[in-house]
Amino acid sequence: MMRRAGNRIAGIVPATAGLLYVLFYLYAIDDISLAHHRDWYAQFGAIPLEQALRMRSWFLFEGLGIVQLGPIVWLASPVNLLIAAVLGSLLAANVHGAMALRAAPAQCSHRGSGRIGTMAGGLPALFAGGACCAPSIILLLGIPGLGAFAGLFIWLIPVSALLLIGNRWLQRRLGAPPWLTISSSTN
Repeated sequence: MMRRAGNRIAGIVPATAGLLYVLFYLYAIDDISLAHHRDWYAQFGAIPLEQALRMRSWFLFEGLGIVQLGPIVWLASPVNLLIAAVLGSLLAANVHGAMALRAAPAQCSHRGSGRIGTMAGGLPALFAGGACCAPSIILLLGIPGLGAFAGLFIWLIPVSALLLIGNRWLQRRLGAPPWLTISSSTN
């Protein structure tokens, strides 16, 4: 009974972290915002599919519609949602691997892995949300050389994805189980 509860928590925590990251990412790129009035509606026009693939900025795509659920307004952009879902899934897989490695320290301690290394692998995903708003923040702060820094921000999302994939690969080599395993035991 206790083992099943532990397995459930081991699945809920990474999934929650991934979902929260997706919401944070969409909020950071302004696809999710808060409205002062509380309406409930959805509006999708006859928008050609190629508009969904048009970039407003690097890794920031146009929306195809708008959905308001009370105070929450979502600019429905399928490509932005896909990017957020991929990064959120990678983050969730890294959290799952870190939790699994932490739960079995005897299995991974002889190979030189540490808790910091497995937990730090999720940090790059947090920086991906800054790809859209970091240049604006630097501009507001008035830091000279904005142009030099702005060229680096386009690499935050792909580098984050590659680091998350690399960290998950390292976790698997250290003995972390696959994220989506179906257990046949009922213990």
